[in-house]
Amino acid sequence: MRSVDGWVGALSVVGRRAAPPPPLVPRILDRSRRERTLAVVSRNLGLPCEEERAILGRQLLARHQWDEIRGRLEAIPLKGLHLAHRLYPSPGLRDMGDIDLLARDVSAADRALRGLGYAPERDARRASPLDAVEYLRDDGLPVHLHGHVSNASLPHFMYRVDVGEIWAASRGGEMAPHHQVVTLCEHALKHSFSELILLTDIELAGRDADPGLVAETASRWGLERAVHYARVLLRDLMEAETAALERVPVPPPGWEGRAFLGWARRRRWNGLSALGFLSMARGFRAKARFVREALAPRSTEGLRTRTVAGRVGRALEALATWRRRGPR
Repeated sequence: MRSVDGWVGALSVVGRRAAPPPPLVPRILDRSRRERTLAVVSRNLGLPCEEERAILGRQLLARHQWDEIRGRLEAIPLKGLHLAHRLYPSPGLRDMGDIDLLARDVSAADRALRGLGYAPERDARRASPLDAVEYLRDDGLPVHLHGHVSNASLPHFMYRVDVGEIWAASRGGEMAPHHQVVTLCEHALKHSFSELILLTDIELAGRDADPGLVAETASRWGLERAVHYARVLLRDLMEAETAALERVPVPPPGWEGRAFLGWARRRRWNGLSALGFLSMARGFRAKARFVREALAPRSTEGLRTRTVAGRVGRALEALATWRRRGPR
């Protein structure tokens, strides 16, 4: 018999209908709100959802902003904006708090956004390619300008996402489906798969992706383990078998990978990604480098917390968050 968490996972797959015991429904809805899948779960249960209407309002505003921006610069929408309007049955099913854009030319994009009245938090022209810069305007959602799809706050020398390849394969200002899937897996790992909406995105994007291209891309970029973790968690938490992820070859996981999946199945929290990334560092020297750079990163890495004190502070903050939340 499914637990509340089991019901939430199963019902967080877009289009999956199910009928849980009526007494469990309020708890399922409450839990799904914390997983950011309330709108999807409510739709699958055939229940009205006030939150879906609020999300739709934000998404329509975001789409209006994107339609204005796209005429001024060359960019690919990332994550929430693209997924909500292209893949989800309704934009109201996928919430987001900002507009993520991958720019081909950051300097040109910076000028264009300033010309539209957006004010940057700092000078994008001097930022590392691995840092996103936030732009604000009073009448809209924040815009996050990316020069690269990878902007993890932990070392990620273990893999290399080829942005040039992403641009070459893009069509109509959109990322190719197989690139979409692999980059979503990397993004979800960066956030420790801490919310089910990250897996919902991957499952939905995987429906249109070629499994062979996903496998080939993940292997070339060094992201086999990120895809593997997504596949296992989709299966174990959401009862979803995703064909697009099945062909990625993954060597037997070490203790870090087993620990990461063990924790992620039971209690997902931000900060757990350190184990997942550590598992991608192959060999003792690479693992030692990961630990060293996690505690004292190089300034050229583009990591936001650059001092030992700052890294320790982030670790303590993550631990405190986990203790406050308890089992999830």
